[in-house]
Amino acid sequence: MPENGLHEALEEHLSALQHKDIDGYAATLADEVVLILPDGRVLDGKPAVVGLHREMFDDDSWTQTRTVRRVMTTGSTGWALVEYRFVTVDADGRTVSDTQAYFALTYALVDGRWLVVADQNTSRS
Repeated sequence: MPENGLHEALEEHLSALQHKDIDGYAATLADEVVLILPDGRVLDGKPAVVGLHREMFDDDSWTQTRTVRRVMTTGSTGWALVEYRFVTVDADGRTVSDTQAYFALTYALVDGRWLVVADQNTSRS
């Protein structure tokens, strides 16, 4: 299995988040993707996950920095642990919230391409 293909897929996903590129982000997701948010809410399916990110990407009050902690594959399954810091500011640029969390991305090899099938977010607080 092409493990370095997983690294490239992860970079594509993180780059789309960084640039708030909704089409690029959507291209990294499997149709059956599940997103679990830090507050426990579950979004099921690509339309719901893309819809949430479309709203997020239209909002300029936040930034997110990410550090990849681990990437591994087993057969046609890949997994990545990413630590992130999510900061929101008000109209005057003052920090409203500053949270740290992890997202664990589970990938599946679908038709020769690594796609995110699960995105589990866990708060560090």
